Amino acid sequence: MTLWRTKTFWTGLAAVLAALGAYLGGEADLAQAGQMALTGLVAIFLRAGLVKLPEQMDRD
Repeated sequence: MTLWRTKTFWTGLAAVLAALGAYLGGEADLAQAGQMALTGLVAIFLRAGLVKLPEQMDRD
């Protein structure tokens, strides 16, 4: 399973893009947009860790 095929990745990417759009559109200040983007990135990287974990266990 690749990261690109997960719904969590696309949801996290949408959160990052929404944060960027909110900042550029003036709806959110930099701190708010940063928190929104960080939440999306956390979702992406936590999911990436969960995807890699079973593959590493199979190798050991």
